[in-house]
Amino acid sequence: ALRCHSQAFTIKLKKDVSIPTVEELLAAHNPWAKVVPNDREITMRELTPAAVTGTLTTPVGRLRKLNMGPEFLSAFTVGDQL
Repeated sequence: ALRCHSQAFTIKLKKDVSIPTVEELLAAHNPWAKVVPNDREITMRELTPAAVTGTLTTPVGRLRKLNMGPEFLSAFTVGDQL
């Protein structure tokens, strides 16, 4: 059974940080976070409840800059309700 939550985040950083830098920080400093590249096929395969259910990993994807300013970005995650 699928028992996952999906979340969309709007994040305001203290300064402008590039998306590759954010991806590197997430990958290097959180063993439970898995950065999913902004590629449609990979996103459809790895950033879904079916891919995450039963695991402790939280994929983080769809990282994008927002038009609200250079310090704003969006992200999407899926996590199991373990």
